Amino acid sequence: MTSLLLKNGTVYDSAQGIKGQKLDVSVQDDIIVEVAQNIDSRDFDQVIDLTDKVVAPGLIDLHCHVFHGFNSSGVHPDVAGVGSGVTTVVDGGSAGHSNFGGFPAYIIPNSKTRVLCMVHISSTGLSVMPELTTIENIDVDQTARVVQENYPLARGIKIRAVGPTTETIGVEIVRLAKQAAINSKSQLMVHIGELYHEGKTLTQELLPLLTHGDILTHTFTPNPGKIIDSDGKVLSEVFDAQERGVTLDTAFGRYNFSFDIAKTALDQGLVPNTISTDMTIPGRQQSAHSMTEMLTRFLALGFGLADVIKMTTENSAIALNMLDSIGTLMVGKEADISVLSIVDGDWHVSDVKGNILPTNKAIIPYITIRSGDVITPDFGPHPWGFLPTQNMS
Repeated sequence: MTSLLLKNGTVYDSAQGIKGQKLDVSVQDDIIVEVAQNIDSRDFDQVIDLTDKVVAPGLIDLHCHVFHGFNSSGVHPDVAGVGSGVTTVVDGGSAGHSNFGGFPAYIIPNSKTRVLCMVHISSTGLSVMPELTTIENIDVDQTARVVQENYPLARGIKIRAVGPTTETIGVEIVRLAKQAAINSKSQLMVHIGELYHEGKTLTQELLPLLTHGDILTHTFTPNPGKIIDSDGKVLSEVFDAQERGVTLDTAFGRYNFSFDIAKTALDQGLVPNTISTDMTIPGRQQSAHSMTEMLTRFLALGFGLADVIKMTTENSAIALNMLDSIGTLMVGKEADISVLSIVDGDWHVSDVKGNILPTNKAIIPYITIRSGDVITPDFGPHPWGFLPTQNMS
């Protein structure tokens, strides 16, 4: 048996109502056994002083792509995960029913990070793009079967409501994906933001199909199918969906996050539920960079530190219906913990359009505890590490 004490950190755990308190966290093997002030440090195998560091439940990336070695853009789970201060990653439909077996056979055994998956409604997932060209690409029964047989690894169904079938088949593709979610007693994640054509988009039509527990991802996309109408108003269907219990996720990716859309939505009272990266190999290099840089972007948009941690811990765990096991530092839970540094400076962050926002605080990973193991982050996505770009003016 091994024991670990995290000493003198500033703890944020919204699920327990802890908002920036100086507390110690003790871990026995891989379980949290105490969260309290002034825990006696004697008799612990390892004591880590976290003065001036933020201690949070393990961050959860609700949408990334980690089918590494199967899809060319799939990043290794530990690059998106524990190497970047994140303990749980959710693959956003990289695999469909015909190739999902790669996850339990190869990805999971070679990952320190907890990996969860959405199964794409397209039979082959994102192995071929565009993934949906005809209704024959969809097999509702087989997709539902794979989700059921691979639960709890498989959490639900994914569809990108974009591409050629929006014109030829229309919203029926979303109805079929929703049916697979119903049949598998799981949830549906829907991607919006059209890159392929200037024709029909499905967002306004599909939103009423989403029910409690479903996830709308790329909420702040600037692309056709966005949540803002031609008059600059947030679609009423978006507010209605969130009121029904649909999670509004902000996955950044390479093309689908705009500060202007975010500000417009926020000004009209639409606050998203979760923050995620939509991490891929090119995305890490070009745009999304890291989960902690995503948190920094939301600080630049005016969110507080407690807000962004809640959106990537408690809220993401609720979105997965997993708050009973992740997203909190509650005693008795597995010891998944993200320790973060807040770095003062003159930074700027950008969206996918190249628009810039300044910020005087940046969040970077310090150490990651996954199932009780202490992991040092990798070097980071930039040539200089995890920090965002420094203002030179």
